[in-house]
This record gives sequence, C-alpha cells and structure tokens, in this order.
Amino acid sequence: MGKTPAEASLFFQRLQQNLRYHQSLLRDEVRNRLFAAALERTVQPGSRVLDIGSGSGVWAIYAAKLGAARVTAVETEPMLLPLIRALARENGVLDKITIVNGFSTQISLPHKFDVIVSEMIGNQTFDEGLVTILTDARDRFLAKDGIMIPQTGSLVAAPAYVPAENATPQGVDISAEYLRKLALNVDYKLGDRPNVRLLAPAADILSVDLRTAHAEPSYVGLAAKWNLAELSRANAIVLWARSTLFDDIELDTWETEHWLPAVLPFESFSQGGGELSFTVNLSPSQFYWNVTVDGETPRSYTPIFASAKIESDMQFNPRRRQIRRAMR
Repeated sequence: MGKTPAEASLFFQRLQQNLRYHQSLLRDEVRNRLFAAALERTVQPGSRVLDIGSGSGVWAIYAAKLGAARVTAVETEPMLLPLIRALARENGVLDKITIVNGFSTQISLPHKFDVIVSEMIGNQTFDEGLVTILTDARDRFLAKDGIMIPQTGSLVAAPAYVPAENATPQGVDISAEYLRKLALNVDYKLGDRPNVRLLAPAADILSVDLRTAHAEPSYVGLAAKWNLAELSRANAIVLWARSTLFDDIELDTWETEHWLPAVLPFESFSQGGGELSFTVNLSPSQFYWNVTVDGETPRSYTPIFASAKIESDMQFNPRRRQIRRAMR
C-alpha cells in the first residue's frame, strides 16, 4: 500500500536528515582518523568484529578491509540498512558483513567477538546510552581477551566566554529583558566555536571505564572549580566528551566537527577574578546547573523554571480575563 502525501513527506524529511547527518560524520577528519587508528591497532586477520550503532557502516567496512573474517553491523534505523549494504558492496567486502536491524541490547548473536566498536559517544558523552550499550555488549558478546573501542568515556567542563546572540531588538526601540533572562535557563548546542574562548583548562566531572563498569553512573551533583583571573568574562559552562578509544588513542570532541558541545549559560559576575564553582545535575527529571563565586549564594538555572514561568504567565493573562468577563 502506497504512502499518503503526509507519510511520504515525513519519510523524505527523515531520509534527508539521516543522509546529511552521516555525510557530516564522514567529513569529520579528526573523528575518522582516530577511530581508524584504533581499528588498525586492534583488528587482526581473521578477527570477528561487532560494530554497534553502525550508521553508514563505515567502521564495519573498514574492519573488513583490514582483514576481519566476519563483521556484524548492528543498526536500529531501517533506512540505513540499504546504505550499509551498498557501501559494503562498493568497497568489495559485502560477503564479510552481516547486517542486523535492531537494538544491540535486545538481540542475540551466535558467537563472541574479538573486537567490539561503537560510536555511541554523545555530545555529552553518556547521553546516547554509551554505558548501558557497551557494558551489555561486553558481558554478552566480547570474547575472552577481546578489545572494546572505546575503552573509557569522560564528560568534561570548562568556563567560557560564548558570544551571546543579541536579544535586543534591532532597528526598533523596545526592550527584551524578559526574553534574555528566560533564555539563561535553556541549554543549547554549540556549533560555531572560533569565537568561543575557554577561560580555564577543562575539568573531568564524570569518567567511566567501560571495560569494568557494571551500571549507569550517577549524573547528579557533578562539580568542578576554577580560579579565574578573568571571571567577569565568563558567561557559560561548556560541556563536551573525551574518550580513550584504545590505549593512547584519545578522542577529544572539542577538536572535532561532528560533536556539538553543550552550553549552560549564566549571568556574568562583576568580579574581576575569583573562584568559580559549578554543579550540574544531568538527570532528566532534575536537570539544572548552579554557579557561584567565592562561596556566595549560588545562581541556579534550569529549563524547568523557563517552562514554569511561561506556563504561569500564560495563565495570568489580564486580556483573557477581560474577554471572559465581556462574554458573561
């Protein structure tokens, strides 16, 4: 049965998003070089390799080209399966690759693997299920003395000056302070980095060894402190991912094009210098961040406040009340 016009439009949009997303991955030279190096160090002739979250199949294909005897590519998105198959055929390794559609945590596979590779490293390291996915794969699918890529995952934070989008209306004499203050409670992804200035070295606020972990870590109360000479310039904390892929092969997503650091904005402090303390809760049910200087009262920010403020102001609408009175 054919698709309705609405279904066809949604399918095309999803296809477009998937193709553009995976094209952006393949353009990320740093990402490609590091994962390729990890596979070159670990895949031996005759190896069995499992690629979880295979995407376009690039790492499954590369493992096969390095001499792996059998490669299993696991991918949840059905429309990517023909892409993996076509690129494997294009690279002459289709006969070595088995493609499985599904979640790695919900499937069974007939044998163990010498190498498990997964690029389920999120913008904030753990936000794509990295720990759950790889600990499950390690316990069920990794052969004795097998190798996992990546080996560790860390979430790091640094204070920064991030040029803010100008919330002041241009070309008209009105104020928009309500919008500016509300927007401080909304985190966002950082695409353009050249004008961002990190004001201190990044601090590791959460690190997991994927070779030994057995459960998701706590994402509550993650914290760091920095002594800043230019405290008054700081207006955000930036979060991004670091990972040891294999031994000395280190991925720092600040240096890549594909991963987008998270920006947690805050109102600038007036002090020229001081100790900036930061705490963040990344639990979805209680996502918020605090910043404070030299032990003063913390400034707290959360999307929950922005949402509650808007809902409250929607309910308190004098004009709506006037209309209701007029209709009685």
